[in-house]
This record gives sequence, structure tokens and C-alpha cells, in this order.
Amino acid sequence: MAVVELDDLLINKVIQIGHYQNAQKAIDTILYDYIETHQKKNTPFDKLCFKLDMADEEIDSLFKRDKDTGRSLDL
Repeated sequence: MAVVELDDLLINKVIQIGHYQNAQKAIDTILYDYIETHQKKNTPFDKLCFKLDMADEEIDSLFKRDKDTGRSLDL
């Protein structure tokens, strides 16, 4: 938890313009919106890319065929 001091005139103006119930709600919403706007979003392509810090064994395992894939047991 961090303590931030804000000018009363500024926070009152933000509450008035944004129709927030209180200062805490205003600040939370503004910060969450900021993070949502500026945080890098993963695209489907990003999920397909290898991470640079992956171990060689981990990369190798991605290309090994699982012998049980596609098999089913008939009972």
C-alpha cells in the first residue's frame, strides 16, 4: 500500500468530472484504466513465440511426438 498526497482541488475536480463516489474509487479506476491502456497485450502470435530464457530441453520437448496421442481404449 502506498500513500500519495493529492491536492484537494484536483481530486475534487476529478471526482466531479468522473462522477466517482469518492477519491479512492476515482484513483483506483484511473490507475486501472491507465494500466489497461498501456500494458502490452499478448496476441495469438506472441503465444506461439519461444521465450528467450527457455531451456534447450524444454524447446526439444515441444517437437517430440507423444506416443499416446490419438490412441483410445475400446472397452
